[in-house]
Amino acid sequence: MSRSTRLLALLVAGLLLVPALLAGAVSSALTPTPPPAGGRGVVGLATAAQAAGFTGQRLRVAVAVGLAESAGNPTATNRNRPTPGCPDGSTDRGGWQLNDCHHPEVSDGCADQLACAAAQSYRISRGGRSWAQWTTYRTGAWRHHLPAANAAIAALASSGGVGEPCPLAPATQTARLLVAASFGPLPIHGCATSGHVEDSDHYPDPSGHAHAIDVMTGPDRRLAAQIAAFLVANAELLQGKYVIALGQIWTPQHGWRPYLHPSCTNPTSCSPTLQHLDHVHLSTH
Repeated sequence: MSRSTRLLALLVAGLLLVPALLAGAVSSALTPTPPPAGGRGVVGLATAAQAAGFTGQRLRVAVAVGLAESAGNPTATNRNRPTPGCPDGSTDRGGWQLNDCHHPEVSDGCADQLACAAAQSYRISRGGRSWAQWTTYRTGAWRHHLPAANAAIAALASSGGVGEPCPLAPATQTARLLVAASFGPLPIHGCATSGHVEDSDHYPDPSGHAHAIDVMTGPDRRLAAQIAAFLVANAELLQGKYVIALGQIWTPQHGWRPYLHPSCTNPTSCSPTLQHLDHVHLSTH
């Protein structure tokens, strides 16, 4: 394994939010421990920045600035002494260290959630054209983090969907890329025009985009449970509507509960595929 490959593996394995979860019997509920929403580390920053609209060199700068500011910690805080315009001092918050004095319109909750913080950073930086408000940009410290930013962005770009009949919606494509970056080269199916419940999220919407992926895990129940827990933990970032895995369905309103495919009369009458025993399904808004 080359040095660059080892670096990318460490970035993906060590800095992404991947809760450990073991699969039990088909009828048992999946109950992952909820970690901070929206991921963390360099890949969390890259995923959030990409979803916020940063592209190309501006995406690389956004991720590198975030790394220099917070090392990708979504809830990082730094208290500042009084300065002109902020006589009571101020606090830099979250992955992009958004200052509460200069940007009181950004709530603490937003600053501490990577997806929201990335969107606000996109606005404040004028789409990535001006980073003068960030100290680490003015000092040039962000440049030291470009190699890690480039590696994370390359990991997110490692999965495609080539040959499918329609593209994925932006949040759904982000989910595909993030799963590929986190769990390696697995078959991930997106848009389809047959083979699914009619008019399901796999079918193109009026704008021509699909809103679902199936991550094929085969008989590896442990892997399926880990991926399902990962998608649930990052549901806010990924705009997750529901997740189905191992005969269970998760929604934000009800958590995990038993699932039965509409064409089945009971779980034993269903094939493993219909009961999602060999893949994990994600639908997004």
